[in-house]
This record gives sequence, structure tokens and C-alpha cells, in this order.
Amino acid sequence: MASCPDEPMSPKDISPDLLKKYLAGTCNPEEVEQVEQWYAALNAEKADRREFNQPRHLKKIQEIVNLKTESETPPERADNVRPLAPGFWRYAAAAVVILVGSLGLYFYLNTAQPASEPTARAVSIVNTEKQVVRHQLPDGSKVWLNPDAKIQYAAGAFSETSRTVSVEGEAFFEVTKDPARPFFVKSNELLVKVLGTSFNVKSNPDQSRYEVSVVTGKVSVSVPDRKGQAKSVLLLPRQQAVFEVASGLLTSTELSKFREKVDTWQPISLTFEDEKLSEIAMRLQKKYGIKIRLANPNLANCRLKATFDHNRLAEILEITTQMVEATYEMRGDSIVIDGEGCGNAE
Repeated sequence: MASCPDEPMSPKDISPDLLKKYLAGTCNPEEVEQVEQWYAALNAEKADRREFNQPRHLKKIQEIVNLKTESETPPERADNVRPLAPGFWRYAAAAVVILVGSLGLYFYLNTAQPASEPTARAVSIVNTEKQVVRHQLPDGSKVWLNPDAKIQYAAGAFSETSRTVSVEGEAFFEVTKDPARPFFVKSNELLVKVLGTSFNVKSNPDQSRYEVSVVTGKVSVSVPDRKGQAKSVLLLPRQQAVFEVASGLLTSTELSKFREKVDTWQPISLTFEDEKLSEIAMRLQKKYGIKIRLANPNLANCRLKATFDHNRLAEILEITTQMVEATYEMRGDSIVIDGEGCGNAE
């Protein structure tokens, strides 16, 4: 591993050639670390050490490259392509691999806004966006919140012996393994216990039904019965527990018939070779079993070259829409992509 520089780097200390190599994915490990340290120093100037947004990071680096090489002639590009900045598409495919890969860069796709934090006693996070947002918990575990979902945890919830959060709505958890500190998720009467795994928790709006779906590892789901005694089920990957509040019935089942929902959270690898956004939407629809609609027909003509390595649907959508200057929203069981588009629809 390369040694850290004695002093933080400033924007003036970085060369445009090195940034171009980073965007092109041709840096050696020492050069990658140099760029990461430089960008961390850049963020530190803005007192923002907690969050990292992939698309904005990509745009920021590209903007600095452009500032440092503004005298260069912008490269030619194909018709019907809207770049984020001049020269962007020359580096897009490799840059996506860098930014969504495992280079140790910490990030949030979006950051759910704290609903309230009046004291150090509790933290409440609510997703007020129409997209999936990601939040990192104090122990390093990650949670993806669907629109209107909410998580809460007390200041002492992450102790030396346990970790506890409560959830309302639908959220996907990727729990950091720590056998000495079991991880608990509470949702009204429902209690989920894990050591290290990934799973989805869902409660309907009136909190009359709860679902827990396991992707990896195993979890224990328990609820109190009418006599106050706890009853529980043990779930393995591709299994789901359903709790009906009215009847007090807790059941478990295989997830084959719920495959589309589970696959939404499964990381996958995809490569787009100069494909239209309409073709990409069709591929994602087929892969995940979820409807994706382009609100503006002109979006169909936007072309992308990108490689995603072990990424989830929310991450793929975030990067893809940023690359064509669009946005996406979750509307029920479908996804709608909207933006200006690229030229006239065919």
C-alpha cells in the first residue's frame, strides 16, 4: 500500500493527466490512493467527511479535469448523446467501474435526511425522496430505505453487546458481521435477530402485515403470541416470514414466487456497450422483473457505455440516470425515468 503524503493535497497538487488516468481506470494502486487522498482533502475543505456521492464525485473530477485542460479541443461525440461534461464519454465506462467497484471509496447514493435529532439520545432517518436512499449505521452496516421508510436508533443502541434499530415501511439491511454483538431490527411487535446477513423488512401502511425476506445468511423472526409468549421462525436465504397482526399468525415460506422482489436487492454485474437507454431499461426489466418506463420518449435515444460489477438496482439506476442527466422515481411497483433526453425520438 502506498504511504500517505505528509500534508493533505490541494486541487492544485493534482495533475489533469493523473485525473484522466483515474477516470479511464488505468491508475496503478498507488495512483488510485493518491487521487482518493486528494479528493478526501477536497471534501475536508467543505467539512463533509461523512458522505460520498458517486455521481457528484464523478462530475467533480471531470469538472476539474476540464478546468485544467480547458484549452484542449473537446473530443467528437456521436449524435443523440448528452454528456455530463466535454470529454465525459471518453472515460465513462471505466469511470463507472472505478466508482461503483471496491476501491475503498465510501459513499451514499443519496442521503436520507434526519427527521429529528434534538438530543444525543436518538437518531431518526426518514426517506422523503421518491428514490431508494442508503444510510450507513454506526457499526458500518448499511440500510437501503424505500420511499417513506423510516429507521430510528438510540445513542446507546450500538453497544458492546448488541445493535438495535427500529423500522417503519420497507428497508433492506446489509449487516456487518459481529458475532459478539447480535443485530436486532424492531418493527412494532416484530423482532428480527441476525449476526451478519442481508435481508428485507416490509410493513404495510396500516402495520397490519409484516414481511421479512432473507437474501444471504440466516435470521430469526419472533413475535409475541396472545399469551405473551414469544414464537419464532428461522429463515435461510430465499425464505420469507409473514406476520398477520389480526390473526397473530407467523408463517414462513420459500421465496420462489417472490423472486422478483428479492432479486431487486441482489447485486449483479452488467455491461452496456453503447446501448440506448430504452434497451438498457428492457434489460433491467427482464433481469429484475420490475416495470421501468421512460417518461420522455427522447430518453430512449441516450446511449451509454458502462460496466457495473456487483451492484444493486438502486445503484445502477442512480449512476445510469446521472450519466444522461435524468432522474428516476419509484411509483408503486414500477420505476419512471424522466429527463430532457437526447435528440428526437425515433
